[in-house]
Amino acid sequence: MPKFLTAPLLALAVLSALTLSGCGFALRGTGESLQIAPAYQTVQLSLDDSQENLHLKRAMTKHLELMHLKTGFSTNQIRVDNLRFRRYELVGTLTEIRLALSADVKITVGTKTTTAPMQVEQSYQYNEASVVTLDQQGEESRGWLYDQLGERIAERYRAMAR
Repeated sequence: MPKFLTAPLLALAVLSALTLSGCGFALRGTGESLQIAPAYQTVQLSLDDSQENLHLKRAMTKHLELMHLKTGFSTNQIRVDNLRFRRYELVGTLTEIRLALSADVKITVGTKTTTAPMQVEQSYQYNEASVVTLDQQGEESRGWLYDQLGERIAERYRAMAR
């Protein structure tokens, strides 16, 4: 490469790096709006001991940690009761299946308490005529439902804690 092209290329590289870093690609104001008071940054999860509740507890813990919130002993509490899994089928050769996961959720943040049923749903089609008798998509959907309900509960807690 000729020496007379080296300096302009180097200057162009430095200029483009400075331009990209100074373009302001950041969501302004999000840092302040997501701040939660230190008193609310720890929450106690209260669920009955069962396999289904364990899946939901893992999902809630994961989503709370993504929001920089901790789980542990606290006066702030998320209580989940009456976890229900329902499966609705519209039967035919190509069966339409709708899965629903719902629970009664009580969230206490400081002196504020709210109780509400929460539900997530997913639909898919299952071919009864196929050779494969295993409903793999149903099992994957079940895991997705636990994750979505856990995320929804964590979001509700964060909204109350602000």
